[in-house]
Amino acid sequence: MKSTILAIVLSAATLGAVVSEPKVTGVVPDRPTVDAKPITVTVNGEDFRSGLTLQITTPGGAVKNFSGGDVTSQKPVSFQILLAFEAEGTYEFVVINTDNGKSPPFAVQARRLASKPMIELVAPPECAKSPEPQVITINGRNFVPGVKVSITDPTGTVTVADQLDKVDAQTIVLKRVFDQSGSYAFMVTNPSGESSNTVSLTVR
Repeated sequence: MKSTILAIVLSAATLGAVVSEPKVTGVVPDRPTVDAKPITVTVNGEDFRSGLTLQITTPGGAVKNFSGGDVTSQKPVSFQILLAFEAEGTYEFVVINTDNGKSPPFAVQARRLASKPMIELVAPPECAKSPEPQVITINGRNFVPGVKVSITDPTGTVTVADQLDKVDAQTIVLKRVFDQSGSYAFMVTNPSGESSNTVSLTVR
């Protein structure tokens, strides 16, 4: 009888020692943009319990804790907070339940909104047909290292130039052979995938 009672007590103690295992499986938005204005962030996962704390480590290493009234719309599989992604980089989300059950870190990447490149002019606006390479300067804004220049010739054939002589935020310099008469259209694409307007030069 005593052994049975002891077994029950030990079993109860063992059950009482079981710690929850929360887990973050996703965050919405999953690719937030950098902004000083707080937005509603939904944290999805498992085993979220009443009274939990959300611990977020920012890209700079600062730790922010969200609990109590900071946590809204809570369910066992989701909850919401207001958060401003003020810096670019990795934010780590960790959920801590009141029994100290802690989730593995879940990483979210915040990125700055890409600025679309813009061509203001191509110089010279006209050039002579020649088998020799000619220097072309593209002036505009929001050019970044790694840009590519797409050139559509008079027949509609598109070639991409990525070997450029100069690139800065406002200027691209490249050499190009213009061996056909007609209009050549230039477009700039940044590594982010953002493409500019098209500007043409005339070859005579």
